[in-house]
Amino acid sequence: MLSSRDRAAAPRRRRSRLPALAAVPVLALPALVMAPVDQAGATEAAPAALTVRPDPSYQQPAFEGWGTALAWFANVTGGWPDAQRNALADALYGADGLGFTIARYNIGGGDSPETPSYMRAGGAVPGYWNRPGAETPGWWDPNNPTHWNDQADANQRWWLTAAKARGATTFEAFSNSAPYFMTNSGLVSGSVDGGSDNLRSDQYDRFAAYLSGALRRAEQGSGVTFTSISPVNEPSASYWKAGGRQEGSHWDPASVARIVSTLRTTLDAAGKSTKVSAMDDYGPDVASWQWSQYAPAVRDAVGRINVHTYNTGGRIAVRDIAKGESTPLWMSENDLGGSVGQSFTDMRPGLDLAAKITTDVRQLEPSAWVLWQAVEDYENMTPERENSNWGLIQTAFTPADAATEPLRKNKKYWTMAQYSRFIRPGAHVVPTDDPDTLAAVRPNGQGLVLVHTNHGSTARDLTLDLGGFETTGGAVERYTTDATRNVERGTDLTVTGKALRATVAPDSVTTFVLPGVTGVNAADTGTPTGAPRQILNDNSGKALAVTTVAGKDGLVQRTANTADPAQQWTFTKSSATDWSSTATYRVTSVKTGKALSVTAGALGFATPGAGAEQLWMRSTAGDGHATLVNSATGQLLDVSGESTADGAPVGVYRPTAGANQSWTFRSTAADVWQTPVFRHSGKCLDVAGVSTADGAQVFQYGCNGGANQQWSLRPASTGYVNMVARHSGKCLDVSGASAADGAQVLQYGCNGGRNQEWAVHSVDTSHVTLMARHSGKCLDIEGGSTADGMAVRQYACNGGTNQQLRIG
Repeated sequence: MLSSRDRAAAPRRRRSRLPALAAVPVLALPALVMAPVDQAGATEAAPAALTVRPDPSYQQPAFEGWGTALAWFANVTGGWPDAQRNALADALYGADGLGFTIARYNIGGGDSPETPSYMRAGGAVPGYWNRPGAETPGWWDPNNPTHWNDQADANQRWWLTAAKARGATTFEAFSNSAPYFMTNSGLVSGSVDGGSDNLRSDQYDRFAAYLSGALRRAEQGSGVTFTSISPVNEPSASYWKAGGRQEGSHWDPASVARIVSTLRTTLDAAGKSTKVSAMDDYGPDVASWQWSQYAPAVRDAVGRINVHTYNTGGRIAVRDIAKGESTPLWMSENDLGGSVGQSFTDMRPGLDLAAKITTDVRQLEPSAWVLWQAVEDYENMTPERENSNWGLIQTAFTPADAATEPLRKNKKYWTMAQYSRFIRPGAHVVPTDDPDTLAAVRPNGQGLVLVHTNHGSTARDLTLDLGGFETTGGAVERYTTDATRNVERGTDLTVTGKALRATVAPDSVTTFVLPGVTGVNAADTGTPTGAPRQILNDNSGKALAVTTVAGKDGLVQRTANTADPAQQWTFTKSSATDWSSTATYRVTSVKTGKALSVTAGALGFATPGAGAEQLWMRSTAGDGHATLVNSATGQLLDVSGESTADGAPVGVYRPTAGANQSWTFRSTAADVWQTPVFRHSGKCLDVAGVSTADGAQVFQYGCNGGANQQWSLRPASTGYVNMVARHSGKCLDVSGASAADGAQVLQYGCNGGRNQEWAVHSVDTSHVTLMARHSGKCLDIEGGSTADGMAVRQYACNGGTNQQLRIG
């Protein structure tokens, strides 16, 4: 039980009360935006209708699973009566619970036996050292068996065994602090000032030996095998202060590098292939900066990059670092209290968690997503204390009777289940064009899972555009969590053609399981191969261009001109069937015929070949923007100095998440004018009276070869086209962006709106349907009329011949 003074002085573990980055007394770091809650779609009015398109041509690494750190709750509940602790284990790791497959085990440092208790409930995780007598200088000898307590930490070890018995397959050990006798302050809670290292400079070898020995004893005492060990936790932070209520330690970048290297050497000497993970810092921005400080040998010693997302800026930089280094990446720790006070029925904390998970996985491309501690201290969460919603289950850590203490599941628990029960190990996450939708191809490509969050207060008509997949048949399961339902299965749905339509409830998370959606439709993907492209910088809006000075070709950005060959580039994929997110491309100038290449850290040209220096990986979250990562160096295509000036040089630089490293690929193909003919009537798509005015009516009319019946399918967003009328240069537009059946279709100035974007879905070898992106509805002639002048409208796609066109 904490006094009010203790509660005020003891911040929660790396949560919304984190200090600003400016308080970290290390080198200058990138600015961070403090954003403890990702509201991916909550800042704008949620649309009443939405079309979402998953793209299976870009598949993230095989997912390892979901999990939790054990730490405090395991240290408490692992000693509870069997029925109670097994109920908790079932809820987290059981097949009917969350189905977690990952457990992070906390190797405790441990304070001196003479130190009065001061940790929060569960925070004093036992260390594996044993002091057989009075403390003397340098008393601990890792080679002396009497200096080890092989039976330490029985409660947390029970949880390892219980998780494994329920199907967990992946175990990581992590440390928050070295044992007290290796620290400068004599306490495992941090240094005196919080901003300096707490491990003594002469203790690196001994601490590495402690971690290696504790790892072996934890394995022997639990029956699990650890695949990785993380020696530091949030090292950049300055809030680990002596006397704080949990273990923690600041580490300077050079100190992190030293312990990573020392631990790798120690494990190798012990014959242990366990990976060393690092650096488990509190946000992607600071993690990417930390990584930039390490020598290549230190980076090579890191077997996996771990990052927390309490701060959220710079996710894509860490993604590209991991990709460029060919090093696995985990989101290894996060949770949030939610936007309202403690509640077990309010859906808002669940929606907050959904936004965090979806944005993390879409942008980071991690192979795992792991909570801080899934079980939280109920007493500490009450309105009288923190009044918050940390954890998925809340139970008192100091109960009057552990056997009868309630296990309280909140809406975050059921929201977590919407992901963890359905996106399973071996799945591959794929991008979507909606920030509130996470999609994954199931293991071995056997189906698709899609989790969609409706942050709006009204129901939404949702259309899933499945044009990127090869097959799309079969029944579709759906499960919903909202204010009144907990992962409740609804009526099964059916895919019609290449689309699935459903209504999702307000303030809800819905999971769709589509077992019949498989393969990749190579003709309808987001890969930038085919016709030449412009490469437009998202910071400046200018195009990558070849410039020739004194007979030597270089690279700059120029005001965009699609007709300029110096701004035209072709993407050639190394393997036409490689659908991974690490697939490589050669990028070749149309003007010179030479390929972009990096030599000695400088961007230039080379005769096209297969060398890694001229191969580039495309990274994208599905939002139409991408980075290009050089396969040989891990550097990114970059406009120097973040310049927006015409003629600014373009080179390569380490990942920073800056907009000057983000690009949009725009087709430079010339318009091909074609005449769309409705199948049921044989009549043409026509702009009335050859009008060039905004809002002019579009109808069907007898084909006459007029320019007002000729249209170009101009590429727009991935998977969509603008239908542009030849005589006016204006776009086919659903009036007022209406989602209603019968809404009128007009011509209007092209403006980038979703109501001007159309998905072209094949019906057979000769005919297609045109589906409006914003509404998921099809171009249609009302009632199947064959009369001249019958207005074109949108209507729910139904396969009728009055919705089918021949375009030629």
